[in-house]
Amino acid sequence: MDQKLLLNEALTFLHLTESSSEQDLKVSYHNLAKKYHPDAGEYDSDVLFQELQRHYDFLKEYLQIHHSFLSIENLISSSESLQEQRLKTSRSKREGNDPIFNQYKLAKEIETTAILSYFDKNKNSPLNLDEVANKNLEKLRKELEPARKIFLDIIGNYPQSIWASDSKDSLQRLSVWWKKDKPGEISPG
Repeated sequence: MDQKLLLNEALTFLHLTESSSEQDLKVSYHNLAKKYHPDAGEYDSDVLFQELQRHYDFLKEYLQIHHSFLSIENLISSSESLQEQRLKTSRSKREGNDPIFNQYKLAKEIETTAILSYFDKNKNSPLNLDEVANKNLEKLRKELEPARKIFLDIIGNYPQSIWASDSKDSLQRLSVWWKKDKPGEISPG
């Protein structure tokens, strides 16, 4: 998966910015861990806690390698040559024109927004994956359906793409919201 996309997703999940420090990361993790922990937090499910842990681990490793969340573009001095600026612009245009990546990125944005919105709306309720007892679950499934379709499209139409593997992983994670189905299979909501 694209490092920049992973970084943005992790920073968003932990309510951080590229200018956040390692101390900010620790404080945010601690606060969210208390909120999302299935034994002591606001939710009975461990889904958000696992996502928190995954994003936290990624950011810790990222900091060990890069020493900052700031993108390389922000760290390059303003004295770079015109040729370097053209190369960077050309590279970013090519990356921005990858239709598979753009679809994958859209699906991840839909997924993240829907799940965070669901948990914000249900923060005082225990997590219940029974659609009869949890009316908001049906709404979440409907909001996740466009992301699910994009992931399936990438897997079906571009199986050799690097985004196909990430799409499979995303579908596996989404399957928790359809607990009655087999892992990795998600029936429409």
